[in-house]
This record gives sequence, structure tokens and C-alpha cells, in this order.
Amino acid sequence: MFKAGYITVVGKPNAGKSTLVNKLVGFKVAITTPKPQTTRFNIKGIVTSKTSQMIFIDTPGVHTPEHKLGKYMMKGVQNAISNVDLIIYLIDASKPKMDMANEKIMQDIVKTKKNVILVINKVDIVEKEKILKIIEVYTNYFKSINGEFKEIIPISVYKNDGLDILIENIEKYLPEGEPFYEQDEITDITQKELVEEIIREKALNSLLEEVPHGIKVEVEKFKERENENGNFIYDIEANIICNKESHKGIIIGKDGQCLKKIKTLALKDIKEALDGRVNLKLWVKVRKNWQQNENYLKDIKNKIC
Repeated sequence: MFKAGYITVVGKPNAGKSTLVNKLVGFKVAITTPKPQTTRFNIKGIVTSKTSQMIFIDTPGVHTPEHKLGKYMMKGVQNAISNVDLIIYLIDASKPKMDMANEKIMQDIVKTKKNVILVINKVDIVEKEKILKIIEVYTNYFKSINGEFKEIIPISVYKNDGLDILIENIEKYLPEGEPFYEQDEITDITQKELVEEIIREKALNSLLEEVPHGIKVEVEKFKERENENGNFIYDIEANIICNKESHKGIIIGKDGQCLKKIKTLALKDIKEALDGRVNLKLWVKVRKNWQQNENYLKDIKNKIC
């Protein structure tokens, strides 16, 4: 009896959704940073075993949109919870405060009438009594809106604790069926998109707080060739897009040091991901209010619609 299905991982920004998906897949399919709203579109991570195929959907953190980009991100979350077999609602045990964002997530989940597993992450850094209180608060609220968690599973992604129990319980609620993807497939993200995300990750981790949410990365050239020894070489040219001229100067840095740092960090991960030699060129360009411009949001919009 083989099972196969889609599982959405939903939660507030920085709950650890991307880190969890990466750990379950065993490969970095989604970028991770300490900055909220790092994930901008739904990314699939695929785990295939002898008994099941689990297609995890990593979603943007739930927040109140301030521009068209944010609206598209939240539309992606809505689509992800409506068209799956199971929902994982992930909570950061170190930041468990029940607020309007939490309530909105649970209200949206209840409307889908899907099976839901409450997963509490980072339990290794929180006292047991606090974890029990978190469970009580979230369970009571979910019941008050006619919801029910099928399972409640404490985990620590960092310490690899509880993930085997989580996998067992996910498989329990998946429907029987044939796999949707080939056994060796682990994600639906393209090589070009992967490169864009890696560069953006390194930029987010290298920049000041006021800059990251106003940047995006566009690969203009992605050429794969093979040398005489049969080794792959990738010629890549990409633009880091920002909102303001002042941000451009920050991204480049004094004597170009910040941009050099971003390039060095990105090159390391891109080489590993593509398993080949990489020639990378980066430029910084200003496109004012790109987060409100449909022409600059086509890539994200196309992934949602």
C-alpha cells in the first residue's frame, strides 16, 4: 500500500518552515535567513521512500501585506492550504504568543476542512511546562472555532528530535496512490530560480535591516557548457534589484566590499548546488517601487496563478 500526497507547512515568519522542509528533504531546497518574509513563493520539497511520497510545500510567513508583492505571497499561502492533503501548522516555541496573525492562520485552516497537525518547533530551548501551556492555548482556540488538531508533535529541527515521529504521522494521513514525481526528484525549483534564491539569501544575510525586503534577484544569463574534460561550466549574470538609490550604495558597499562578499558566499553554494564550475557576474540596479509593479512580479505571480 503506497501513499502519496501534498503537505503544506504554514506559520508565522521565522517559525522555521524552510528549515524544517530542508531537513526533511535532506537537501537545501529553500533559502533560510533570520529575516522575516524570506520565502516569497511556494517551494516544493519531495521525499520519496519505499512506502510513500511526501510533497512538502514551503510557504511565505503569514503577515499583513503592505504592497502587491505581499498580496501575491499571501495568495500563495491561501492556495497552498486549500489544495493539499494535509496541513502542518508550525509554531516557534520560543515565540508562541497568540496574536491576530496566529488566529488568522487557524481561521483560514479551519475553512479548508483539511487534516491539521500542530507542530511545535524549538522545544529544546523551552521548559516543558511552557510547551504544555502552548499546547493548551492553541488547542483551546482551535476548538473554539470548530477546529481539531489530528496530532500535536513537539520537535527540534536543530537537534533532529521528533522528526521521525512527525514523518510517521504525516504518512498516516496521506491518501493511497501512485507517486507524482520520479524517485530522484527532490524539488520543483529550476536551476535558474535556485541561483536567484541563493544570491538573495546571501544578500539578506549581508545587509542591514532596512534593505532586505526591498531587493529581488533576476538572472539575466544562465548558460551551461561542457569543457574538453567533460566538466560542466556555468556562465551566470544576475542583477540585484533594489528600491532606492541609497540602498544601491549599501549593497555595493565601500570599495565594492559588500557586493564582493555576497558574490563569494553565493559562489560557494551555487557551485555545490550545480556541481560544476561557475563564472558569476553581479550588478546592482535600482527599480523604484518594484514591489508594486506587475512587470517585476511576473515570476512570483506565475507561480501562484
